[in-house]
Amino acid sequence: MATIADALGFTNPVEVYNHFWKSHGFAVVGDDGTTESVQRKLARPENREKMKGYVAKKIGGYLNDDDGQQKTAGSLQTKAAITSSTVTAAVPLVYDPEILDILRTDAPLMAEISIVGWPGTYYKGANIATRDHPIGFLSESDSVNVTSLTPSGFGLGAISMPMVIQADVVSVSDFGQRSSEHQFSLRDTALGTRFSEAVQLKEQAMLYGDPTKSETVRGLGDADAPTGFAKQFSTGSAVIDKSSVSLAASDALLKDIKAEIKSILKAYNVTPSDLIIGTSWDIHDELDNEINVHGRTEIGQGEVNYGTERLRIMGVPVIPTHNVKTHAAWSGGSYAPGSEGDVFILNKRAHIIPSLAPPFVLPLGRRGLSDEWVMGDYYCVVDRSGGKFGKYLKDYNI
Repeated sequence: MATIADALGFTNPVEVYNHFWKSHGFAVVGDDGTTESVQRKLARPENREKMKGYVAKKIGGYLNDDDGQQKTAGSLQTKAAITSSTVTAAVPLVYDPEILDILRTDAPLMAEISIVGWPGTYYKGANIATRDHPIGFLSESDSVNVTSLTPSGFGLGAISMPMVIQADVVSVSDFGQRSSEHQFSLRDTALGTRFSEAVQLKEQAMLYGDPTKSETVRGLGDADAPTGFAKQFSTGSAVIDKSSVSLAASDALLKDIKAEIKSILKAYNVTPSDLIIGTSWDIHDELDNEINVHGRTEIGQGEVNYGTERLRIMGVPVIPTHNVKTHAAWSGGSYAPGSEGDVFILNKRAHIIPSLAPPFVLPLGRRGLSDEWVMGDYYCVVDRSGGKFGKYLKDYNI
């Protein structure tokens, strides 16, 4: 696997972690250095207000040479590649509410999975589903020397996962000046477009990435790709082939998914509020049809809506995304995972995305009339339950 130093010029993971997380006020909530999630921090109104326009201001300041760095080197000269000594030039993207909104619309399933800071290039944590019963009930004489008894307690099985690098390059010309004046949305810029593409690939990798395919085409089966939930669930027997399930009954799909949710709730310490259901738009439409939807209108509204706006199964929200589908193999590769009939049951407590560096841009240098920026992301996808708190329902025949 390529190292962060090789790909981005960052040679000190602690420096990177401090720049991206601690210097931006993210609270450390775990003894291991895990921070609060991006989504949780930006959910607070005061933080959203504070970070409005953050990306535009940072990039605009760089292009306008607000800190005098270009003048020192010679104004508008070709800039050298960034090195570890200038890591602070990296601009984290998802701390800007407008960028985070692109994530929510273009990768809605991944937006529900906590993006947290992690101080290293390898995630190491405890399996939160590994548990056993306590010592139990004691007589008075047994309780006199309770420490002599063997506790079952909570067995901390290890979970570890290497971080991977996802990268792209975007050319920025007058973005800084124009966007900093709020003349148009970040989504309409080259940066917004490339970020949209990047997070869609990241959501696809979160679901279907499989480095054991050992391809060398930088796609979902690349040796340097993250290990997605479909692959992680296979080690815990949480991948269930649904291709032969009969959907002839009018509510067969609803009942089958409902039964799988029930099995998680019965077997483990999970509540519906922990769970989300990720589907394709095809599955979502089929579920919608099974509910026997009726058109509805409100007095004075002047419009009729046919179909559900929000769909839940046993209280668990169904989140459709176009990234649940059959993905074409990248040029030169053969790995083409997924199906429009796939359903993922994910757990917001057990499933996380630890990041040494969340999605960011870093200036590379000037080319012609534009500046080139690398768009990077240094992360892994982690199931902290060993496949016990989620499921991959594979290939319903819809």
